[in-house]
Amino acid sequence: MFAAVAAAALVASSCTSDDGGSAVPPLVTSSLAVSVVEDSSAVSLFDIAAEVRQVECPGDLANADVACGLAIVPLDRRNIDLGTMEVSFATAAGTGPVARPMAVLQGGPGGASTDLARWFPSRSFPQVFVDQRGTGFAPTDFDCPEFDSSVQQSAGEEAAEAVATLNAGLRECAARLADDVVLDHTTTANHANDVEAIMAGLGYTEWTAYGVSYGSTIGFELLAAARGGLAGVVLDGVYPPDIDIEAGFAFSAQRSLDALADACAQSPRCAGFNVDVTASIERLLERFAAAPVTVSVDDTDVVIDDVRLAEYVFLLSYSEQQMRYLPAALAGIEQDDDDALRWLARTGTSTLVSAYGANDEATYYAVTCHDRLPFIDGERQDLSPYQAALTSTPIAASCGIWDRGSAPAAAGTPVESDLPVLLLSGQFDPITPSVFADDAASRLSNATLVTQDGRGHGIWVGDACIASIVAAFVAEPGRDLDTSCADVGVPIQWAQP
Repeated sequence: MFAAVAAAALVASSCTSDDGGSAVPPLVTSSLAVSVVEDSSAVSLFDIAAEVRQVECPGDLANADVACGLAIVPLDRRNIDLGTMEVSFATAAGTGPVARPMAVLQGGPGGASTDLARWFPSRSFPQVFVDQRGTGFAPTDFDCPEFDSSVQQSAGEEAAEAVATLNAGLRECAARLADDVVLDHTTTANHANDVEAIMAGLGYTEWTAYGVSYGSTIGFELLAAARGGLAGVVLDGVYPPDIDIEAGFAFSAQRSLDALADACAQSPRCAGFNVDVTASIERLLERFAAAPVTVSVDDTDVVIDDVRLAEYVFLLSYSEQQMRYLPAALAGIEQDDDDALRWLARTGTSTLVSAYGANDEATYYAVTCHDRLPFIDGERQDLSPYQAALTSTPIAASCGIWDRGSAPAAAGTPVESDLPVLLLSGQFDPITPSVFADDAASRLSNATLVTQDGRGHGIWVGDACIASIVAAFVAEPGRDLDTSCADVGVPIQWAQP
């Protein structure tokens, strides 16, 4: 089908604002050839196509080389009588001859894909950044300022008090949104339906999708059903729908810590810090559980107890740029180095605030509590001290505040597909380890697995090797890919903070 409409793909000419300002790029769209419209499979695209319109880009997006749009989609495709809502998206033109576009899907749940459009580089192919419901610049806003304002306060409190502070903010937000019908239909299945509808609304009869972290869960949902025009999916930081997220969290966090410890032990530079990462973490957890310390950071008090220590180590393991400081920082803290402790408090707190700020909390809990909570088994046994500190507050405790219903059993089953799929993983990823990708790939008959040493969570952006592999996949999904460049890992530049 794509060959029949490739010649009809177009990007409208740029226009200039009436006041003589800079040119505003148009939405990247494709026209459909009449001969294709007669094809029944193409007609189905019109049945689900969203009505899209271009709008002025807000804030920093106005300075990016993208066009912004709003799409009208049904609240629930299974019952169109429920009405419609709007979802925001942005498009970025490609720089090369590849006409097949990619839908770019942010993580979370609750992350706005259009946030990625602010800094993602141009590619040879067009990119369509599709926001999750309640995120981005659509009228429906599922951010929880009540919660956001409590995050900084909670940094100055010990674990139990911090949880109470954060939950108080969530309760205020949940009460405000209690009767919001859109929130009732904010699910992974509907996020995937929105992606399909927007790509059809833009005129694309063949397209690919890229999902990072929770975005990969949306990618699995796209794969789970026949989708008009979907030619292949890239899953980066693979998060399958059948993972018990609490058990998976405990497993992946420990696996990341073990990988960090092994890599440090094998490096003369890191070994020179005189630290056994695993043993150091356990001793510090015991120390701070017995006697939490308060660190003054930029006139703000930060309390470091065992839970906060584990949380900061976990968060800093997402990025290899931050993770490389951890061994030296742990060694310094054990030696009562105030500078090392202050670095952990400052960097950990700023990362925590940034991580919470990146997601719209109501979207996060609507999806997590509806789609994931039903498939959590319960208490964990034989946890390491690190795992125990990280999982001290079960997800059910927060989900009780939201009460969004339960997904059907099919939502938690493994996905099978014969579409081309590229699965990307980083060696130190603390939340979506490569074994998740390995397991998922066993049910994907046309899968290519790539794991890159020295990397954290989400490995496409910032690496020329992975970028070349993804570009080859988008140009011709299903081709045999040369992934040999990924066999050479990224060197870890171990350093002292």
